[in-house]
Amino acid sequence: MPTGDNPGEPPRPSTPNTTCKYALITPTKRAVAVILHEDCEMSFRRICERTPFKRAKIKPRALAKAYLMVKDHDGDCYANNRKNCGWKKIIPDEEVNEAVRRIDEGELIDGEDVRKAMWPDRPARTVRHVLINAGLPGHAQRQKLPLLARHIEGRETMFKKFEAWTNQRVFEDGVWLNSDETKIMLGSSDGRRWCQERHGRFNLKINVWGVIHPNGVGELIRVEGNLTAVQYVDILERGLLDLYDHYENHRHTFLYFQQDNNPKHTSRLAKAWLRDKQINVFPWPAKSPDLSPIENVWAELKRRICSHPRFPTIQTTDKLFEVTQEVWKSDSFGEYAKVVYRSFPRRLQLLKENKFMWID
Repeated sequence: MPTGDNPGEPPRPSTPNTTCKYALITPTKRAVAVILHEDCEMSFRRICERTPFKRAKIKPRALAKAYLMVKDHDGDCYANNRKNCGWKKIIPDEEVNEAVRRIDEGELIDGEDVRKAMWPDRPARTVRHVLINAGLPGHAQRQKLPLLARHIEGRETMFKKFEAWTNQRVFEDGVWLNSDETKIMLGSSDGRRWCQERHGRFNLKINVWGVIHPNGVGELIRVEGNLTAVQYVDILERGLLDLYDHYENHRHTFLYFQQDNNPKHTSRLAKAWLRDKQINVFPWPAKSPDLSPIENVWAELKRRICSHPRFPTIQTTDKLFEVTQEVWKSDSFGEYAKVVYRSFPRRLQLLKENKFMWID
């Protein structure tokens, strides 16, 4: 008969076993049962006839209860309805959600950023796995290509022709319409490094065309599918013509429309349209996104979309475009675009100082 720790103590009463029978099924057996039942479509009775289960004398009803418990706990084979049971997560869900939020808002870029900022004592591999489980697998982004001699020559030629624009007053006496297209994606980022990118809902993306000018932003036009020369001319009809006419009827020392060297922009159809409408096209050098102020406007647009109150509820591309337009047309964003627009003289000066190489 069991006795107490000290002689003379009355025997301690035995502790009743309150654990359910299905709690005695090991996590390994539960995992095997889930696979056999779901993938092999085996009944619990047939599973119990297999050696590991038969040797443990596990009944079909107990196995069925264990299976339901696993499903109720999101696949956790360690759960058994007891306090503090189940698989212990290395990083709490609250901290993972905070990391996801900071990545979505662009504050952090990749797993290494997250590890340094939030979990410096955790291995990098653990952090990557946590982000992958949260729907943020990593991928390598494209590297900025080096400038060739002809690119440097083109940048230098442009600078020499418009060197007077390094004077802020000279630049602001004229009008320079800075245009471009961009892709708006949920949870995207740019740069050369490993980054985390969402899948599923966060695969939603739209292409838009926009233009900035001395008074803010112009029309934001959605590009349907892949851009074609015909569609680009239609975009110019809708988004450029009225804006160009507006500034043409106002006093100015120069009026230029800027576009990059996308083949659709330089197609015969687009060139003919620009020539027929008597639009003065700015000679933009190839491989020069670093000189274009609208690139900063796109980056700010994407950042504000991520912090928009409706961002978590976006489920369709139409909703994404609605939010994008709402941000684009806001007064504060227009003021931001004005400030960025006026940075072009400084960019030209940096171009000269960097010997016509990248300025960023």
